[in-house]
Amino acid sequence: MNLKSKITTIGTVALALVSLSACSNQQQSSSTKIPTKIDKKTTVTFWYSLTGSSKAALEKLTADFEKKNPNIDVKLQSQGGNYSDLQSKLTSSFQSSKNLPTITQAYPGWLYNAAKNKLLVNLKPYITNKEIGWGSFEKTGIQSGLWDGAKINGIQYGVPFNKSVEVLFYNKTLLDKYHVKVPTSMAELKTASQTIYEKSKHKVSGMGFDALNNYYMLSMKEKGFDFDNKLNFASSASKNIINYYADGVKAGYFMQAGTQKYMSTPFDNGQVAMFIGSTANEAYIKQGLNKKYEYGVAARPSKMNVQQGTDIYMFNKATAS
Repeated sequence: MNLKSKITTIGTVALALVSLSACSNQQQSSSTKIPTKIDKKTTVTFWYSLTGSSKAALEKLTADFEKKNPNIDVKLQSQGGNYSDLQSKLTSSFQSSKNLPTITQAYPGWLYNAAKNKLLVNLKPYITNKEIGWGSFEKTGIQSGLWDGAKINGIQYGVPFNKSVEVLFYNKTLLDKYHVKVPTSMAELKTASQTIYEKSKHKVSGMGFDALNNYYMLSMKEKGFDFDNKLNFASSASKNIINYYADGVKAGYFMQAGTQKYMSTPFDNGQVAMFIGSTANEAYIKQGLNKKYEYGVAARPSKMNVQQGTDIYMFNKATAS
């Protein structure tokens, strides 16, 4: 199964799972007796925070689902253009479960209290059901790590939805102009950035990071450190990792994160030649693509990477009519 098909399958099945549950929203989340068809009109509310092509893809998946399931009306309700807006809306709605949607896009960390208060539905019975699910986790074609990432306290409350990793976006036109090869290590990334900054006469920063927390975490993990109560942020290894970035910003060959919110903006404007960020950035790069340059995407120049993105969760006390 190719990536596009897998993403489509994940989205469609996630909608199917939660929609089929809507007609029985009073059942206990631990129940293995689940409905496998809907005989009456059912409305499902779906809270999300997506924009651009991601939003368009969700709307297409929803339309396809409704066409195949005419008894189900899925109401997509945007909760803002960023995850913070969605998280805030969910948090404020926990006080009164009747205000919650049927399903929502979310990170598991947002829903620990909801799980503790038994507001979520265990989706394992739906996933392993042969009629409406896959029959088993092994047959889903989805990596076990993604399923594990959608668990809260060991219970499969979530279904993987929009997942991403970090990659290196680069302005191929600029790299060719300055005879710079696409870096494959952090050392090469620094050298390439310095070269671009110098050859552009300080007009173009070499690169930037969209998420400094990911940079620091992955760099420390590659050095063999775990993020526990024994981690020493003042260690020489930690200082070297911080200085790698800080020295670059001070010298100008690295662009400071957050100066223009996301690196895709200065990248499109030709102010930075490369940046490390989520694969989700490509949709935004294409939207604002300056036709004066050609861009490329390469593997993150590191040994380790990070898996990120949200899952879909269902509330067992949400109202579906």
